[in-house]
Amino acid sequence: MTGKSFAAIDLGAASGRVLVGTFGPEGFTLDEVHRFANTPITVDGVLCWDVEFLFEETLRGLALALRQAHERESELNGIAVDSWGVDYGLVDSATALLAPVRHYRGADESFVPLAGKAVPASEAYAGTGVAQLAINTCFQLIRDAQSGLLREGVTALLTPDLWTAWLTGVHGAERTIASTTGLLDWASGDWTWDFMARWGIPLNVMPNIVETGSLAGYTLNHVNQRIGAKHAIPVYRAPAHDTASAFAAVTDIASQAAVISCGTWALVGCLNDVPVLTGEAERNGFSNEVAADGSALLVRNLSGTWLLEECLRDWAKESGVDSSSLADLRGQLCVASEAESGQIAGTIDCGAQDLIGAGDMPARILAMYQRTHGHAELTRPQMVRLILESLAYSFAETISKAQEITGRDLNRVIMIGGGSRIEQLVTLTERATGLPITVSHQEATSIGNICSQAVSSGLFGTMKQARTVANNLEKGNQHDPTS
Repeated sequence: MTGKSFAAIDLGAASGRVLVGTFGPEGFTLDEVHRFANTPITVDGVLCWDVEFLFEETLRGLALALRQAHERESELNGIAVDSWGVDYGLVDSATALLAPVRHYRGADESFVPLAGKAVPASEAYAGTGVAQLAINTCFQLIRDAQSGLLREGVTALLTPDLWTAWLTGVHGAERTIASTTGLLDWASGDWTWDFMARWGIPLNVMPNIVETGSLAGYTLNHVNQRIGAKHAIPVYRAPAHDTASAFAAVTDIASQAAVISCGTWALVGCLNDVPVLTGEAERNGFSNEVAADGSALLVRNLSGTWLLEECLRDWAKESGVDSSSLADLRGQLCVASEAESGQIAGTIDCGAQDLIGAGDMPARILAMYQRTHGHAELTRPQMVRLILESLAYSFAETISKAQEITGRDLNRVIMIGGGSRIEQLVTLTERATGLPITVSHQEATSIGNICSQAVSSGLFGTMKQARTVANNLEKGNQHDPTS
């Protein structure tokens, strides 16, 4: 065997993927071996993730990953999981699910003010640095505590940690994903025991926090049998929050770059030496999450391509268009929207909580637009133009605020994720920011995951070394707003 391969299990809100990264004599290769839809289900009227289906597809993907590694004349030297934040599964000591895994888009906003009565929002932010959103783990756990679900012996495993436990049998909370919960104390680096007690969340429901890059364990015997592995495979705790993995693939604390990671969610911000736990940061909707290297990832969560995809789904239903043709419909409307420049009276705030829920997105966007800019109706191309202009403006505004809050001079922008492949959005963003933009890896999350595993395994000494090799996979397309 001449190379070393690592499998990244990348769980996204719309789809899951298993990718294999191989470091060989001729450099780095990345192969997507399996992609599967992530379609929510409804259980007793509650929106949930279909985790049994998703994990079954994950095992299918790992079987294909083993074959791909062999084709690359390599062995599979590691596995790691990353996903969206905040959601979790309630399990017993054998990691059996005790309840359906609820979807953040079904979060109950009433628990935010309820939590504020026990711990004022400003106090919570000063400790955890996380913006107050109804989807946050802390509010979901208050709901479950009041419902009697958090009884003795129950553990809450965040989504990637649930996958890791099902692969290895080992429970833990990887630090970057733990930082999305609103329960991680920046001062101590541990759970916010005081806040949990005041919120009525049992103190033993959260597993121990474990460090990014650590070895979680090895694949269990029944997993090896399912995927066709001849021996147990190491499972690492790469940055389990997909945003942390994505940022790690393209930047580090020494960089003066802002990063826009645009997928279903758009996370915009920069790395900072220390968290910014000020009232100004809180008022502007920033969260301080833990980055792959332990620094602070100062980001604002915005609705990303979710806005466009939700509109397309509604329009497809209205027009009798099959869901398999959504990509064609998006392409047609994006082209048509270019002619609508100057026809839009203003933009909407892509960080508004009104946009988080599913269903009837065109009507919700139009209502927000009309409240601010008058009661004109919008055609579908004009709605697409509004979404793209609003995203670009929200990106620019967030980067400007990040500079004010941190005092940093951010002199360029790196765009990653599926949204970075919408050329019109890139062009609008460079105009709005006035900064040069590098469109980097669409699969930055998986690359960051794989690079972390390569460091954990001893193949590289630092993430920068691994990233340098991996970046030879793809040269970013340069966009200059002055040209």
